[in-house]
Amino acid sequence: MDVTVNTPPLAAAPPDETAHLCFVLDDTTATALMADARLAPVTPGPPARRVRANWYDTPDFAMARRGFYVRLRQAGRRHMLALEGPDIALEAPQASDVPDMAALGPDWAATLASLQDNTPLQIIFTSALARTVWRAGPVTLTFTQGTLQAEHGKQPVRGLGLSGPPADLYPLALALAEDYPLRLSGWTIAARGLALAGGPCPRTAKSDPGLTGAPSLDEAVVTLVRACLRHFTTNWLAFEAGDQEVAVHQMRVALRRLRALLGLLHRDFPCPEFTAFRAEARRLAANMGEARDWDVFTRLVANGPATAFVDEPGLRTLLAQCDNFRTAGHKAVGALLDTPDTTRFVLALELFLARRGFRLAATAESLRALSAPAQDFAAAHLARLHRKVAKRGRHLPRLEAHARHLVRIELKKLRYAAELFGGLFANQGKIRAYTKRATALQDELGHLNDLATARGLLARLQSPDPATVRAAGIVLGWCAHAGQANNESLRKGWRKFTESRPVGG
Repeated sequence: MDVTVNTPPLAAAPPDETAHLCFVLDDTTATALMADARLAPVTPGPPARRVRANWYDTPDFAMARRGFYVRLRQAGRRHMLALEGPDIALEAPQASDVPDMAALGPDWAATLASLQDNTPLQIIFTSALARTVWRAGPVTLTFTQGTLQAEHGKQPVRGLGLSGPPADLYPLALALAEDYPLRLSGWTIAARGLALAGGPCPRTAKSDPGLTGAPSLDEAVVTLVRACLRHFTTNWLAFEAGDQEVAVHQMRVALRRLRALLGLLHRDFPCPEFTAFRAEARRLAANMGEARDWDVFTRLVANGPATAFVDEPGLRTLLAQCDNFRTAGHKAVGALLDTPDTTRFVLALELFLARRGFRLAATAESLRALSAPAQDFAAAHLARLHRKVAKRGRHLPRLEAHARHLVRIELKKLRYAAELFGGLFANQGKIRAYTKRATALQDELGHLNDLATARGLLARLQSPDPATVRAAGIVLGWCAHAGQANNESLRKGWRKFTESRPVGG
């Protein structure tokens, strides 16, 4: 990705803000990094510290399912009991290698008893790690190497963690990522160990609800772009954990929301980085499209024709071919996420936000607009986007497929803007109703688009077997019938949408 991030502009991240990153390393990269000349001025910390820890939970992972982790670590002759959970991190010294929950205090001892459903805790996995800590100015670098072990398996761990102020951390991280095959990782030691032990894995996540309160547009830009990135990286982790179909869909949604947001911003505050980041987000989403198309098509055939025609053997053959394409598509997504370009995309965008890069080329008038309430920006663009969709979608049910697809693109932009900025308006009932109607119409158009895509995918499933050819004809007929039936729903959806107006419209 070719994105240049310039020197810090007028505004910067809050001085007390701390960012954290984790990278997966191989042995070669780890050795090279520790000898990198750019890190030569760094004052090394103490020698590698070896820590062994037992991680506890109930047999059915009652603690982890509620977001809590209990760890008893040993460093030399010392034992420390740690509890981590939502907005909590406690530590207490222990007299032995047998955890004593009472050391965390009576309130937390009682809470833990409730969390674990009165089931005794047991060792779920162990970690044996060596950590070397360096400091590069305000940035802390932690090299970690070791193993995790559960009852039925063992896993090596090798990684690099960075923490520090965003304006210092991201330039260093991006510079290193330009020269080494660094790959972002959201896997914590707890998450890795639980997965190894057969416990709950990281889950897919939908997008954040959007803005609330009364932020300035400057604040809103950073908040919303970071929310889109968080949506993307959270589902990147879920993809690696195994929920690939849903994760691919959510990653593409995150990238589309990001593109829509950057497009709105670029319109009022032209910036070459906005253009570059939008292009990269589009490339990533497009390269995930094959996997998503086969996911949708497979589900369409399995839940439609294959359910109605259970005695057609050719449909089973078609579904087997679909599974091959789906597997290949998911492998391609995995390869895409493994590329250094994907990591650099996230780092470059984070650095751009940390330095408020969108203010660099801003005029005095633009700077005033950025300091104004984000609601002003949102109201103007929601009204504009609504008018654009209403104009382009005139006579929507009679439009041919490509024209309908263009309406769907503009409708997505409008829906994402309503979701991102809708929380800023007083009449939440109105904005929710409007967004619901826009979403329903987008779903109708999406279904028609899926049917059109299905015909193209079906042409790639070739077989001389007469039963398979017959099955392909059944699927084609099913899609044609579904498309006709969908037109009435489309008319109703369009009428409801055009009868409504966005807040501020």
